[in-house]
Amino acid sequence: MRERVAKAVSSPDCPPRDLAALTRRLQEIAKEIEVLDERAAQDPPADRGDVDSSFDASAI
Repeated sequence: MRERVAKAVSSPDCPPRDLAALTRRLQEIAKEIEVLDERAAQDPPADRGDVDSSFDASAI
């Protein structure tokens, strides 16, 4: 979505009346992505490769 809006903003065919709204939306998208990246960096990965010692393969 960010690339699509950025492409529209940088297009010479972009109507001036749409430029402000598209630029604002592009900034909002960038902030949302930044928040998601920060959250992903803070949260440990769900799968750390820990072995479940209670697993019994013979039970299957």
